[in-house]
Amino acid sequence: MSSRIAAGPRQVEPAAIESELEKLWIAMPRAGGTAASTSMTMRAVVANLVAVGSSDGETSAAMEVIGNVIGCNPCRVILVTSEPDIDPPALIAEVAIICQESETCRRCVCCDQIRLSARGIMADNLPSLAASLLAPDLPVIVWWPKPPFDRKDFLLFAKQANRVVVDSAGYTADDLRSLARFVEQARQMGIAVSDLNWGRLTPYRQLFAQFFDSMECRDHLAMIGEVRVEGHEATGRLLAGWLKAQMDKSGHSLPSERIRLISTGSAGFAFRSLVMTCSGGGNTFAVTRAEDCTLETRATLGAKIWSNVIKTSCPGVDKLLADEITFSGRDAVYEAALTAGALL
Repeated sequence: MSSRIAAGPRQVEPAAIESELEKLWIAMPRAGGTAASTSMTMRAVVANLVAVGSSDGETSAAMEVIGNVIGCNPCRVILVTSEPDIDPPALIAEVAIICQESETCRRCVCCDQIRLSARGIMADNLPSLAASLLAPDLPVIVWWPKPPFDRKDFLLFAKQANRVVVDSAGYTADDLRSLARFVEQARQMGIAVSDLNWGRLTPYRQLFAQFFDSMECRDHLAMIGEVRVEGHEATGRLLAGWLKAQMDKSGHSLPSERIRLISTGSAGFAFRSLVMTCSGGGNTFAVTRAEDCTLETRATLGAKIWSNVIKTSCPGVDKLLADEITFSGRDAVYEAALTAGALL
């Protein structure tokens, strides 16, 4: 269930954002109005969620996603549109109260929404303005769906965060290398980095790893002749990087020259297959994805063949983002996979 605006939006001066928000809460409709009665409405916040976009379209798309998240993960939502290369300079601030029915507590959960838009030189003020509006003593998640890694404001927003969330679906190889450099920088600053594309790959990684729960299959790890990954550029590199990093860590080294990446060339997230072939060509382990998120796992060891078809979920961005809000700390497995994948 998506969110709705219960009060506002109201355009305000930046200095009056907090006071105008309180006025909206005081004026919230009671029973019989457009919002739920006070006995059924809960003002809640467990984190600060700062969503940054390089255009109004990006920010509005981010808000559509966030509207499906606040019921289970109530946040102070700060939407930022930063357009430093567009004149004339301008800074606009807007406040509203957004609500969503919670499936867990059967209440209408309501949160603050602050929208900041700036062009030209006024965009330089956005990182500090957003920082001044954060609810104290709560985690800060900065979500920039399409981060321009070469822009100084990206790093300024990132420095405010406990966690930075990106989405590498659709990234080029150069983008992935830029992300890997940022992750290394973020680690030194004590900032965790999450990648929604990595979350999408969870079932594929789990299924492939399950092949080697048995000793019979595990013995073949030392005989890898080729690993073939077919998918979008960034997705293929992440999966191949994960497998290489895990193999190298286990003592079964996987040389880069044995990894073959086949790019589908399609935009966004796309994974078709992960196939490991042992030397001699007779023994293979494969996970293949159909368009409807149906996965087939298939292992061939000599005359033995194991095959299974599994229907898995294809989580939307809202589900992936909601999961990231609840996490704390770094994901060392992801960081190792990204580093290895960026070098392929």
